[in-house]
Amino acid sequence: MQLNLDDLRGRLAQRLAFLALTVAQFFILFYESAEPFPLPAIGFWLLLTAVSLGALALSNQRPRVARHLLVWGLTAVLIFAMAFLPTPWLPFVGILLIFCQAMLVQGSEFVTGTAMAGTAVYLGVVQNYPFPLAGILTNLFLAVIIAWLTIRALYTALDWLSKTQRRAEQLLDVTRSQQAELRSAVKSLQTTNELRLQAERELLIANKQARESQRMKEQFAANISHEFRTPLSIILGFSEVMYLSPEVYGSMAWPPKLYRDVSQIYRNSRHLMSMIDDILDLSHFEMTGFTLNKEPAELEPLLQESLSMVADLFRNDAVTLTAEIEPDLPLLELDRTRMRQVFLNLLNNACRFTEAGTVCLRAFRQDGEVCIQVTDTGPGIPQEQLARIFTEFYQVDYSLSRKHGGAGLGLAICHRFVQAHDGRIWVDSTLGEGSTFTIALPVEELSPGGLLYRTRALEATPGGKLPPVLMIDSDPTVISLVQRHLTEYEIVPLTDGAHLAEQVAERHPAAVVWNVTPGAVVPAPLLDLPVPVISCSLPSRAWMADAFGALACLNKPINFEQLNRIIDGLGSVQNLLVVDDNSGICQLVERGLSARPSPLTVRVAYDGESGLSAMRQQPPDLLLLDLIMPGLNGREVFDIMRQDEVLAQIPVVLLTATDFISEQFAGQTSQLTVQRSAMLQPVELLQCIQPIVKALQPRYGNWLPEQSVNGQPQEKLG
Repeated sequence: MQLNLDDLRGRLAQRLAFLALTVAQFFILFYESAEPFPLPAIGFWLLLTAVSLGALALSNQRPRVARHLLVWGLTAVLIFAMAFLPTPWLPFVGILLIFCQAMLVQGSEFVTGTAMAGTAVYLGVVQNYPFPLAGILTNLFLAVIIAWLTIRALYTALDWLSKTQRRAEQLLDVTRSQQAELRSAVKSLQTTNELRLQAERELLIANKQARESQRMKEQFAANISHEFRTPLSIILGFSEVMYLSPEVYGSMAWPPKLYRDVSQIYRNSRHLMSMIDDILDLSHFEMTGFTLNKEPAELEPLLQESLSMVADLFRNDAVTLTAEIEPDLPLLELDRTRMRQVFLNLLNNACRFTEAGTVCLRAFRQDGEVCIQVTDTGPGIPQEQLARIFTEFYQVDYSLSRKHGGAGLGLAICHRFVQAHDGRIWVDSTLGEGSTFTIALPVEELSPGGLLYRTRALEATPGGKLPPVLMIDSDPTVISLVQRHLTEYEIVPLTDGAHLAEQVAERHPAAVVWNVTPGAVVPAPLLDLPVPVISCSLPSRAWMADAFGALACLNKPINFEQLNRIIDGLGSVQNLLVVDDNSGICQLVERGLSARPSPLTVRVAYDGESGLSAMRQQPPDLLLLDLIMPGLNGREVFDIMRQDEVLAQIPVVLLTATDFISEQFAGQTSQLTVQRSAMLQPVELLQCIQPIVKALQPRYGNWLPEQSVNGQPQEKLG
C-alpha cells in the first residue's frame, strides 16, 4: 500500500506544483493596482513561483521533501497573501488548500486548518481586517473534518487495493508455477485419452470374446444335456413301463424288493431328468430371474426323502450316512423340487469324494435361520480354490486322470437355487480332514392362507382363485414354462384359437397370451376381444412341427400318453415305423406301445437310409422320425419324403433330445406385442414400458455407430 500511496502523492504533488505555478503567472499578469509595481503582489508572485519551482525540481529526486515543501510553502504563501493583500475571500482559498494538503502529507490538514483559522482571527480582531470570521471558521472546521474522513476512506481503499494486488501477485506466481504442471497434465491427458480409446477398442473385443465364451458355455451345457438325456430317456422310459405297466411283461408276480428297486430307478430317473431340464434353463436364462414355485414346506420330510433317494449310494461299508435333524423345525417357503435337487447334489458330491469315513446331514435353527449342513471326511478343498467352488463349470481337479466325473455344474446350480430362496451357501474345508457345506435359509412368519406368501402382491378374486390367463400353444413344455414364471395367475392352456372368444366369455381371463413363430401376427378378428392380447415368441416344439409339416414334435423321453393321443387322433394306425439311431429308443417305443388295447405293429430302422427303404417297401400309417442321426439326418429324410408323392402322405411325428428349436429359429427376431381393442391411456402405456425397459437389457456387443473421429470414419470392430 505504501508504494501505491507514495506514487499517488508524487503524481499529485507534481500536478499541484504546475497548477500553483500557473496561478502565480496569471496572478501577476492580471493583477490591477493603483500603484506601479506593488510590493505585496510582487512578493506573493515570487513566493508562489519559488515554492512551485522548488517542488517541481525536487519531485523526481526527493519526492518526500518536494511534498513537504509544497504543503508548507503554500500554507505560508496563503498566510502572506492574507496579511498583505487584505481581500475578504482569501481565507476561503484555505478550504481548497486543506483538501490538497491532506492528500500530500498525513495530518497536514489539521495544521493548515489551525494556522488559517488563527491568522484569520488575528487579522480580523486585532488588525480589523474585513473577514467574515464566522463563515471562515465554520468552513475551515468542516473542511478539516471532511478531508480527514475522505483521506481515511482513501487509505482504506488503497489498503484493500494493496492486499488485492499482493494476492494477485501471489496467484500469478502460483499460476506461473502451475503453468508447467498444467502443460504436463494436458500432455498426460492426451496420452490418457489415447489409452482410453485403445482400452475401449480392447474392451469391445473382450466383450465380443466374452459373448463368444458365453455362447460356447451355453452350447456346452446344451450338448451335455443332450448326451445325458439320450441314455436317461431310455432308463426313464423302461422304468416307467415297468413301474406303471408291469402287465406288459406278462402275468408274473413281481417280488416286492424288485418292484421297490424299480420304483427307486423310476423316481431318481425322473428327478435326474428334471435336473437336466434345469441345466438347459441355465444355458438360456439367468437364474437370478428364475421364478420358483414356493409353498410352505416342512423341512424334515424333504430331507428324509432326499436321504432315501441317495441311500443306495452308501451301501458300501466304507462310507456311513448319518443324519442329525433337529425336531420342530419351522415351516419354510420352498420350491421342493429345487431344494431337493440342492440336497441331492451336496449328498452325491460328499459320497463321490469320500472314500472312507462318514457323511452327515445336519439341520438346525440358529440366529433366525435354518441351517442345513452336509459334512464329509473326504480329501478336502484347497483354500485358494474355495472362492471359485460355486462357479459354473469349475472343477477342483481338471486333470485327465481325475477319479470323479462331472461337468462342474452341480454346485453352481445349488448356489443359484439357494440365492433364489434368499439364502446363503458356503463351504468350510480342511485338506485331509474333509469339507462342510452349509445352507442358511431365512425363517419368515408365514401368513395364514395356504400357498400364498407375503411377498406376492395378489388382489382378492371371487372364490379365492387366481385370475386366469389363456395360453395358446400346443407344446406342454411351453405351458409348463409359463406356469413356472407367471405364478400369480392360473394358466389355462389352449391348443389353438378356434374357440377363443367363447373361452374369454366363459372364463373372463386377465389376458390372452398367444405364442407365435417369429414374424407371425395374431389374426385380426381376435384383436376385438375385451382383454389384452399378448403375442410372443417362446421356443415351442409346435414350431418345429409346423416348419416341417409334421403332426407333432415330441421331446425325449417320449411321453406315451401324448403319443397315444396322436395315434388315437389318426384313427386307423396299424403299422408304425420308428427311425432312430439309438436302439434303446426303438425298443422303448415297442415296449411302451405294446400296452395299447388294440394291437399295433412297430417296425424300426436305425438310420435314414434304412428308414427310407422301409417306407418304400411298406408305407407306414405313422412315422416317428429322430432329427439328429449320423449320416442321413431327420431333416434330410423329411426333404426326400416331400419329393415322393407316396411318402409325402405319411403322417410324421418328430423326435428330438436336444434344444434343436432354438437353432432352427436362431436367425429370426424375437417379438413381444401387446394389443387391446380399447385405446391405451398414456398412464397405462408408461406402466407397460417401465417393466419392459427393466427386463430387456441392451446388447451392444461390438456395435459402434458410423461416426467420424479426427476426420476419419471409425470402423466397427469384429
